Amino acid sequence: MAEQVKATPESSGAPPRRRIHWHVFFTHFPISLFGTAFGFQILHLFIAPLCFELATNMALLGGTIMLMPAVLTGWSEWKTRYHGAEGLIFRRKIRTAIGMAVLSIVLIVWRSAALGLFEEAPQSPAHWIYLAGNTGLILGAIVEGYYGGRLNHR
Repeated sequence: MAEQVKATPESSGAPPRRRIHWHVFFTHFPISLFGTAFGFQILHLFIAPLCFELATNMALLGGTIMLMPAVLTGWSEWKTRYHGAEGLIFRRKIRTAIGMAVLSIVLIVWRSAALGLFEEAPQSPAHWIYLAGNTGLILGAIVEGYYGGRLNHR
């Protein structure tokens, strides 16, 4: 006797139900904001208007804020879609995400305290350290994107 097949949305003519992939949605914000912060910091170091320093700080703050839901949705996606798999790719993504979160929070706190205490010259060592931190964040975003792409686009 033949089995009865239940009607699926695809077979019934109804449009397929689309699921919002929140992690993909949230991930692009920190990447773009950290890249913007890096670009504004370069402009500030070599062109020197103070507006670029403010833009760097605001982009870094926005990237840090948006990194938190990206990390949380990534964790949730790892637990549900990949069942908490212990592969090397996941360990690298988790370590990179934690490192980026810590580095971005440290940079935000440091810059918030530094802006209130003294004004720095654009070529001062503190600005080069800040640029190194911003460079670390954009490199971390590149690493995250690379491994995320390997997961989804083998």
